[in-house]
Amino acid sequence: MKLTNFWPFCGSKCLFRISAVTFAMALAVTAQSGSSCVSLYESAPPPLRHAAVRLSEQTGFPVSQGSPEQRCVRIELNAMQNPRIGSQGYTIASANQGNITIRGNDAEGAANGVYTLLRTLLIEHRTDPFTRTWSIEEKPQFSIRAIQVAPYRFGGSFGFAVLSSDRWSLQQWKEYVDLMRLCNMTTLSLVPARVYDPEYPNSRREEWRYEIWKQVMDYCHQVGIKFNWMISPIMTSEQAFFDNPDKRGDKVGGAWFGNEMSWANGKDIILKNQKHTLEYFRGLDSLEIIYNDGGGIRPEIPDPSAAFADMTRSYIQLLHETGNNSNFVFWNWWMDLWAQAVRGETAKQYPKYTTVQDDIIPLLPKNVAWLDASALTQIQTFGQVLRMLGNPPVREGLLIGKENGFKPVIDFFWYMNPEHSINMFPHPYIQRGIQEAQYARDEIGADGAMGYRLAPTLRFIDDYIFFRLTSDPSLTEQQLAGEVAGLLCEKPEDQKQAAEAIHTLERFWTDRKLGDLVKAEELFRTLLPREKSKNLEYASNGVTFLTYVVRMAEPGITEARKKELKNQLWEAVKPMYVFQGLTADIVWVPEALRFFSARVDMMVEDYQAGWMTSRNAEVVDRSLYPKGTPQPFTVNWQKTTASGGTHE
Repeated sequence: MKLTNFWPFCGSKCLFRISAVTFAMALAVTAQSGSSCVSLYESAPPPLRHAAVRLSEQTGFPVSQGSPEQRCVRIELNAMQNPRIGSQGYTIASANQGNITIRGNDAEGAANGVYTLLRTLLIEHRTDPFTRTWSIEEKPQFSIRAIQVAPYRFGGSFGFAVLSSDRWSLQQWKEYVDLMRLCNMTTLSLVPARVYDPEYPNSRREEWRYEIWKQVMDYCHQVGIKFNWMISPIMTSEQAFFDNPDKRGDKVGGAWFGNEMSWANGKDIILKNQKHTLEYFRGLDSLEIIYNDGGGIRPEIPDPSAAFADMTRSYIQLLHETGNNSNFVFWNWWMDLWAQAVRGETAKQYPKYTTVQDDIIPLLPKNVAWLDASALTQIQTFGQVLRMLGNPPVREGLLIGKENGFKPVIDFFWYMNPEHSINMFPHPYIQRGIQEAQYARDEIGADGAMGYRLAPTLRFIDDYIFFRLTSDPSLTEQQLAGEVAGLLCEKPEDQKQAAEAIHTLERFWTDRKLGDLVKAEELFRTLLPREKSKNLEYASNGVTFLTYVVRMAEPGITEARKKELKNQLWEAVKPMYVFQGLTADIVWVPEALRFFSARVDMMVEDYQAGWMTSRNAEVVDRSLYPKGTPQPFTVNWQKTTASGGTHE
């Protein structure tokens, strides 16, 4: 099999649609087909069989039981548990008679070993695993390695074709899940912000999405990936929201409108809406609920912690009623920061909102997972908000959950926040990712790590780096860039240039120098004529688009020059497949140009906003926050930052 036929390189031709028939055909190929094989034990479960077939397709070796005369990649379980690798770890070793053995304590660990061998072959442009020596013993750092994909209608992609998972076909979802499994990720968390309930006819426009997502859940389970569903507990269909104005409540502040009711006034309607979803996705692995997203105070709910606890109990009961033996993930989501934001007369009127972080803990069942974004990310991302609030003390919410006995504890890598238009473009976050992964490992002792995506199509580089760091936070920038370059390039001689482009792009997001971005753009773009990878093409196209946005954000630019750059950008991206949503979704060009102009203005505004791109260094200066602690800690913003500047 040619290397370009593997999904990360071709995009349009995916060879990993494994079925029972495909596997049966692979098993039917005997030793007569060649002197090598992929040997799999007879009782291997479907996800491990899927892994074996993927390895077979890369190597050309048939999947069989193997014979003593054959040189095989032997996939086995340890006869005695290896305590060094746990339940998800593996060993890969060159053995006697020229064999290669992949062993795990269980099938999941063995499958992880198969994918590590396969990923290494792809990076090194090999089809024959016997052309190198293997000696690997690894255990993934975090037992939960998740990515949250949200097909929202904001964040720059706005549901536009190709850019947004909101419009993905089943094949596109499968390709993304295949990449996840190749990198030994454990969990896909879907956050649709949509509700389909047949009793509300207008919600049927979401039906086709539910059909696709159900197939995505089934495919995840086939390949050994868990499928989670994440919601706000007060979410309903839009029709239910508009049909029941008396059930909405009076929200003071907040960032959501059109799909949320009041728990106090509309609990029965909310749960009835959600019941259909949980029945439809029966078999999901976890239900995740975020309680305070969008902010706001509801006067009809004077005690938010009591309401959150009631929501938790109600949804756990609803899971049982709908036949789901699912786990439950409580999103603490910077609850203490949210409480700190309630100030002045509002705090006096609603005092329970200021103590919600401490109040909620004794009200929750202890058998729920606890998820939060770290204080490290809070300091980096919301530094200006903290100063605006009078610099209140910071507490590490992850450690609050851990010290109160919740398990597992999951670090949500929200620093990669995709919720603004500028963030759909490639942004490697290599050093920031290393810092967060090591903080989660060394100071939190987190059980899991979760990333966040709205527009994954442009973010292959970013995704791969995050995926790998969840397994091994000790990886360096050099190693990570080298691995990505190996996957992006068909020709080994091009890997050095691709790696340089990744390093240069990382440097741009650190120093914000246009010259670095222009250099990265040229390095990526000049690879395209001799490379076939769609992921390389999309990353390159994204960096090209970004150069125009940054030029328009330069100080002193005139409106005339900005208009000229917009026209050039329009012509540059029109032929780019990945940007068809911005140029072709609206087919009448005079109107399409106006929408395009508005979107670009939004990107420029986001890039210029201090609270968005931040004056802070990409890597958080740890002198501001020397040690993760659940105790209140006041940040000293006068400290010198890692980049040599000061926090203003």
